Amino acid sequence: MKLIVTCGGTGGHITPALAIADTVKENCPRAEILFVGGERGMENTLVRERGYPMESLRVEGLSRSLTPANLRVLWHAGKAVGEAKKLISSFSPDIVIGTGGYACYPTLRAAAGLGVPTAVHESNAVPGLAVKHLAGKVDRVWLNFAAAAQSLPKNARSLVVGNPLPRGCVGGAEKAPLPAGCHRMVLSFGGSLGARELNRAVLDLMEHERDMPDVYHLHATGKREYDAVWNDFCARGLHAYPHLEVVPFISDMPRRMAAASVVICRAGAMSISEIAATARPTVLIPSPNVTDNHQYKNARVLSDAGAACLLTEDTLAGGELTVTVLSLLDSPARRRALSGAVAAFARPDANRLIFEDMRQLIGK
Repeated sequence: MKLIVTCGGTGGHITPALAIADTVKENCPRAEILFVGGERGMENTLVRERGYPMESLRVEGLSRSLTPANLRVLWHAGKAVGEAKKLISSFSPDIVIGTGGYACYPTLRAAAGLGVPTAVHESNAVPGLAVKHLAGKVDRVWLNFAAAAQSLPKNARSLVVGNPLPRGCVGGAEKAPLPAGCHRMVLSFGGSLGARELNRAVLDLMEHERDMPDVYHLHATGKREYDAVWNDFCARGLHAYPHLEVVPFISDMPRRMAAASVVICRAGAMSISEIAATARPTVLIPSPNVTDNHQYKNARVLSDAGAACLLTEDTLAGGELTVTVLSLLDSPARRRALSGAVAAFARPDANRLIFEDMRQLIGK
């Protein structure tokens, strides 16, 4: 089997792409897998770290506002489709799979034009621009939320499968060890690119946790925000406490999440799927800067079911995050209740469903 996986931009697109590739390798060890992404995206690092070959195209995301720069973006996207056709013809894949975002558009558009079987995965309840434009052209649109089908063209061939999860999330991940003397862990992250208000609120929380040496707190700032957060972290004197740590990005998320007593994060679809699979007590802080406020809608579903604590970003300055997390750390019963409720949202068969449908598409 020969497979091209195209992804890029943020971890929310890269993580499911790697999960799909790993699932193929587990079932077909001799499969040849090539990744295609953008020139500047973090996929170039994350994919190569996992041992997969990577090709890059010159693609960029469109600005939400109407700007002259968008004309340049569209011109590069059109040119990238031609480059992708040459790459596909050279590699001769049995199928091309994308996981949403601007980086996957040229390769999937090229593959559909060449008659190669194609599929795109959409993890959010509101499909992104690339998926909407591709939905009527690809052979399959895999969905995490059934409601997402309402935003797709009528001729889209969709299938609800859930979100593909990294190796270790399904069936119980091995727990990452905690530093000596630590018995509880707080894990926090604001997305692969970072979240300024969330980062600031986490440092406020850490100022209370420095007097709690049995609590290990690991926070991923996002690569774009790391330098600023690190400087603030040091200015507050938090670097002197070994049980408090900030990093740009967490590459072994399943192991870290499995060890966490409390998780703090955005409400992106991939994060929610990982939380459900690992049954972690979680505080969700939806990003207000997303299409159709879909992260708040995701978080509200869990909150209403008693499966997560929901805070909005405008409450962070008042210290709501610190109050909520310290309360959870002091209440094992509350953490158990959240864990049991969120586990009901898990879709452990997503990887299998995607692999089986992929084989069917190749057979056709």
